[in-house]
Amino acid sequence: MKKNQLFSSLSNYINGQDQFAVMVDGPWGSGKTFFFKHHFIPCICKKHRTVYFSVYGYESLNELKTALFNQLFVTSLGMQGDKENTKSMIKDLASLTKGTIGAFNELKPFVSLAHTAENILIKNRLLSQNKTPASVLIIDDLERISPQIHISDLMGFLLTDLIEDYGYRVILIGNSKEIQEDEKFFSMREKVVSRVLLFTYDLKDIKEEFLQHSNIAFLQDNSDWLVEIIEDYSRHNERQLNLRTLEFILSTFKLIDKNLNQYFEKNPEQNSYSKEIKRSVFANLFVIATEYRAGILTRENLKDIDPLLNTRNFYFMHMKDDEKKSPAEQLTIRYHNNTNVTKVIMYDSSVTNAIFNGDFSAQHFVDCWKGLFKPQKTISNLEKVSNFREMTDDQLKDLEGKMLKDACSPKAEINDILLAFNYFMFFDKNDIYFHDNNYSNQLIEALQDAVTRSFDSNKSLYIYDPIEFNFQYSALVNDAKTSSRIRDILNSAKDKNHRLETKNLVKAIFNNETDTIRNITQSGIKINIFKELLESNYLNNALLEPKSKATLLDNYLNSEYLQISNSHDFHHGEQSDISKLIEKIENYTQTDNSIGQIDRFNLNNLVKTLKDILTKFKQ
Repeated sequence: MKKNQLFSSLSNYINGQDQFAVMVDGPWGSGKTFFFKHHFIPCICKKHRTVYFSVYGYESLNELKTALFNQLFVTSLGMQGDKENTKSMIKDLASLTKGTIGAFNELKPFVSLAHTAENILIKNRLLSQNKTPASVLIIDDLERISPQIHISDLMGFLLTDLIEDYGYRVILIGNSKEIQEDEKFFSMREKVVSRVLLFTYDLKDIKEEFLQHSNIAFLQDNSDWLVEIIEDYSRHNERQLNLRTLEFILSTFKLIDKNLNQYFEKNPEQNSYSKEIKRSVFANLFVIATEYRAGILTRENLKDIDPLLNTRNFYFMHMKDDEKKSPAEQLTIRYHNNTNVTKVIMYDSSVTNAIFNGDFSAQHFVDCWKGLFKPQKTISNLEKVSNFREMTDDQLKDLEGKMLKDACSPKAEINDILLAFNYFMFFDKNDIYFHDNNYSNQLIEALQDAVTRSFDSNKSLYIYDPIEFNFQYSALVNDAKTSSRIRDILNSAKDKNHRLETKNLVKAIFNNETDTIRNITQSGIKINIFKELLESNYLNNALLEPKSKATLLDNYLNSEYLQISNSHDFHHGEQSDISKLIEKIENYTQTDNSIGQIDRFNLNNLVKTLKDILTKFKQ
């Protein structure tokens, strides 16, 4: 349940007439306690007397009951049992009775009478508040209850003593999968609990509560990127990231971020790389800290990941197909499927030291990062030209000739051609272009050739972004005729690339090529696969035929359309094509009597998924 749904369900319960408890069930570290302490309790305590009570740390049921009744009593008097000045009063209830019961305690023969009087006082006080609005008791940490206490006995006590006698609305919080008395617990839960509400955190809440409200600028500015890492981790590992682990990661990053900022203040020439460096360090921290908190990495086995340190080569060669994977390789399998991680990650001992010892060397990490991501290399002619102001006319003329030759070579990249073009336009305008040849036509032709080479070699194409283009190539933009010719080439390439990627995605789906599917879907290209299916041969050759591959398409749609909450934002305008595809499939299944039972089953499931997508898009 999402946070607002859970909030609504719990509010309906405490304001209703249900004579049972409810339970909020979710895994460790999913944020259950955080939700109640920071969202639910602050809201309802304005209207309802509310007690939050953890069962952790009590060694007997009697001890637990006493502490709980004391806290209920104190709260009924309008005091807050979690305040320090009230805790001492809870230990000695006699001090709250203004002498009546205290007098008994002074005489040893009457101690038992004092206890009886205390119980009567508590009972009468709790009975007096058994009215609207109902009082609320929140019991947390069920899975951490002492083995000496039978949880079934606790559940019975809550029902008969608190719900039935005093009218409390009781909310139980726990992780049912970790409760040791499984059979007894589930049997008793059916008698005590009217409904179980499943708890999972919403990544939007993490973005808002942990990242955007952070006092660390990097976490705020990169919140979308960070959420994508967490989302991909959860999807690949089929479990949510433990929020306690996330808190540990963020607190450790705070230490690292402070050290890095101090380093950049002393070394301002490195500040231009600060975002890239911090992304690398966070990816490193995310992987190692998650492994550490899961108990997989310890001080004793840290050497197992030495092959990952200070390298960008994470390929492990196997001599045999069944060769056992090393701990280092297993780690990369768990995390390196995430392109946000693999693009930036490097492993360095300084991050491991921060995790295990709370100490981080910014100098060590930055030096290693520069060696891997910014290695020393021969300075290109394009890099040299940035210092043209320091050159003589002859030196710049010579460099211009070399730049034009480089840009027109068969190996020239699109970005390099555009950058050279931009320089030449700038030089020409300022009368410092020293050649007579027509560079414009040569570079237009070179650009067209580079675009063609990109398609022929299946390389990643230049993605034309008008805003970025205007910013990077201001001299070109100011020449309307030239910039129009360039935009025509780039837009044509963009359209061709889009068509090619659409065809590649549909092909990859029906060939079950998961790496290709992931790379295309994460590229950000908006693809309407339904239109491609309707217009391609795959409709008849992969779907509407014996041994239909409907299941492969069904799996993709569930993953990329139904399981992603805001998928309709990326796929708006596709509804009519989805409806046409449904019509095509239903017409096939209803008119072709030769369809096998399994094919019919798979196609019907696909139709159901398509209709679910339409329903979701209408919400």
